Amino acid sequence: MRAIIHSIHSQVPITIARLERRLELIVSMDSHLDVSLGGDDRLYPKELRTIARRTGAHTALRHFSRAVPVPEGEVLGDSHPRLIVVLPERMLAAHATDIESQLPSALRIRDRQESISSCVDFLKGTMGIEVYQSPPNDLLNLVRLARRTRAWILDIDVDYMQEMQGECYTRIIRPGPGVLQRMPSVVAFIKKARPDTITISEAKVSAIRNPKSAFSTFLADLKTIGYQIEEGGIFASDAQVLKGISVCKEFYRTVSRVLMANHMNEMMRGNLEVFQEEEEIAANRFFRDKGYPA
Repeated sequence: MRAIIHSIHSQVPITIARLERRLELIVSMDSHLDVSLGGDDRLYPKELRTIARRTGAHTALRHFSRAVPVPEGEVLGDSHPRLIVVLPERMLAAHATDIESQLPSALRIRDRQESISSCVDFLKGTMGIEVYQSPPNDLLNLVRLARRTRAWILDIDVDYMQEMQGECYTRIIRPGPGVLQRMPSVVAFIKKARPDTITISEAKVSAIRNPKSAFSTFLADLKTIGYQIEEGGIFASDAQVLKGISVCKEFYRTVSRVLMANHMNEMMRGNLEVFQEEEEIAANRFFRDKGYPA
């Protein structure tokens, strides 16, 4: 059994594709929905593309699964594995609220529960992503599904766990009791479900290298269960990652999001060209000013 560590969540889909296994199921534990549709990767300098793609990691898990070969002579109607994102209920609510805030006023759903339900329906119906809300639902309720699945992978973004909030790149500020999952619950799930492969991401380099960190405690638990620990791409330093995250967030907040708001009506009518042209010009200027080559 293998546990493969990555610095950035967007590295995981590439690792899974390279395993060349025909998967039936991916269970991904996270405190965020990484379902950005991405955009034009050419907007970002090469140095930042892995970090920029982290907000679309769950979307990429669906696309990269196409790389898994189908045995000769076998025809499948849908070669994608089932993708279940395990997400805290309150973090799903926060995601739905953020999406609502970006829509024109006339299209917003004012009822909170209806907004969440609409978000879940969209994810499943349009993107093929199922959401399992835990907490409050028990992780162990997924064990039976996992155990009866022949080929599946567990993907863990460590910010899903309460104990990792000081050791991950996108921490949840003062989440309160019961909002995030506890590490012992994740370990208990792994003990019972026993995935052959676990992918792990978003832990700081300092936590990975510190034998006394909560992350190292988590790895020690996995070793006890029988997992071999591997590294699938660890960045050189936290400073490198944090700077990249900061620059990408600033680009989205001050450039892309502003342009999207300005062009929302025409984009909803299918006219993307003006937005894309303005975004490319603005991106070149923004990243050049930040010291990144084109």
